[in-house]
Amino acid sequence: MVKSALENGSKLLFQTQNTIISAASVLAVTYALGAVLGLVRSRLLAHYFGASDQLGIFYTADRIPGFIYSLLVVGTLSTVFIPVFAHMLKENALSAWRTASSIIMASLGIFLVAGFLGFIFSPQIITAISVGRFTGDQVQLGSNLMRIMLFAQLILILSSFFTSILQSFKYFLIPALAPVFYNVGMIVGIVLFVPALGIYAVAVGGIIGAFMHLLIQIPVMIKVKPNFTFAPDFADKGLREILMLVPPRILSTAVAQVFAIVNTSLAILVSTSSVVVYKFADQLQTFPVYLFGASIALAALPTLSGESGTNDKEQFRKTFLTSFHQMMFFVLPASILLLVLKLPAVRLVYGATNFPWDATLQTSYTLAFFSISIFAQAAILLLSRAFYALRNTVIPVVASVTGLLFEIVIAIVFIKVLGLGVWSIALAFSLGTVLDMCLLLFFLYRRIDGFTFDNLFRPFLKIGVATLLMGLSLYIPMKLLDAYVLDTTRTIYLLVLVFVVSVFGLVSYLLFTKMLRVKEIELLYKLVRKLNITMPAQAASPELNN
Repeated sequence: MVKSALENGSKLLFQTQNTIISAASVLAVTYALGAVLGLVRSRLLAHYFGASDQLGIFYTADRIPGFIYSLLVVGTLSTVFIPVFAHMLKENALSAWRTASSIIMASLGIFLVAGFLGFIFSPQIITAISVGRFTGDQVQLGSNLMRIMLFAQLILILSSFFTSILQSFKYFLIPALAPVFYNVGMIVGIVLFVPALGIYAVAVGGIIGAFMHLLIQIPVMIKVKPNFTFAPDFADKGLREILMLVPPRILSTAVAQVFAIVNTSLAILVSTSSVVVYKFADQLQTFPVYLFGASIALAALPTLSGESGTNDKEQFRKTFLTSFHQMMFFVLPASILLLVLKLPAVRLVYGATNFPWDATLQTSYTLAFFSISIFAQAAILLLSRAFYALRNTVIPVVASVTGLLFEIVIAIVFIKVLGLGVWSIALAFSLGTVLDMCLLLFFLYRRIDGFTFDNLFRPFLKIGVATLLMGLSLYIPMKLLDAYVLDTTRTIYLLVLVFVVSVFGLVSYLLFTKMLRVKEIELLYKLVRKLNITMPAQAASPELNN
């Protein structure tokens, strides 16, 4: 029995996921686990540091290492590298590995140069991001933290290449577990070293997590039999193709990261602790974005890339629309649930002794304004990858820059002119995100010869109506339970409230989608019937394709 369980577990870990829905299911489960651990990490930070200036300085210092990482990883791997590498594997595996080796070595070289500059000029960078609001001691603390975190990013860049290579081979489970292990490392660092190192323990935990992120993927990398070389070949055809596609994508990522830094600076203008409020709310709202949006978008990319190569616009359009509606089926109710339960959610996750009531309220308000654009954030992940599959990296840049400029202008007016709180930055973000999504939909409409009302908007409207009905049915029982039944000042009753309202919301949503004949509900039932851990091969059933 034990031997059988081990064999089945090994098959589950090392099998490929050959359909969008099976790959998305694996990614969603692992994203959920990683997100829960991320919330545990944040709860620990709230417990040890609260909404303190120290934690605000840590999140400020994290911006530049995150900026460099995003340029090299988000800007190339998840969007540009995978389509090119996956296509080359089918034609010439040796050439594909040569291209992979060249891009890895080039990226590591770029990071070493950028990281060295960041290390040397870290005090000046922290001063600039904090718009001169940090004291000398705070600048020094931020500078030291940034230098430690740069080392962790170097490890993560190499590990992220492993992730993209394995996803190209349609191994999704182990790469998706890597961020889970990263969060475990962060938690270990916080728990073990905060008493001795204080806020520095969080940065040290990042290094531990980065090593765990890398190590978990090595066994599967060995399985695919990599053929790396250690000298970049700048004459390589695949590398040249990637380098031609990369600049618009890097520009888009750079702009997004610059605006994220600007948002941090705007939050500092409110107060240093507002950085913590903004970060905590952002982390909560990204839970459904990555759980459903990123999992489906990442799983769809290899399929969309393959279909774009055949010039079959009808099949490409069908795959996109199916993925889009599946995404909306899960994302919309999750966003309305988060909107209705914003205060209980914040209290459960961050309600530590050191996290004051005012910070709890401000985080819940910020979360509410984030949640109205969760559907758009998720849709952008899929829409952008549709363009990357079509080898078009320019249009996502145009849409992204337009949305971000719109967002920043509004945010500056909110903060500097109207004097609003940190929640207004989230509102500006949501408005800019919706604009970005609308532009991408319009451009994709033109690129693949259009959508019709029936194949795009009717299913979306059905899901939207079911979601609104669910929200209305949630609000009243939540208020009644809170006011007359449960003493939600106690954590156990707060948990009961969230659980009861969530279950009631899920049941009502399934009922409303059934009544409105939303076809995605049938796919959900089919997926549930197919789940069987003892027979992993069923996860790739052709019946669940797309």
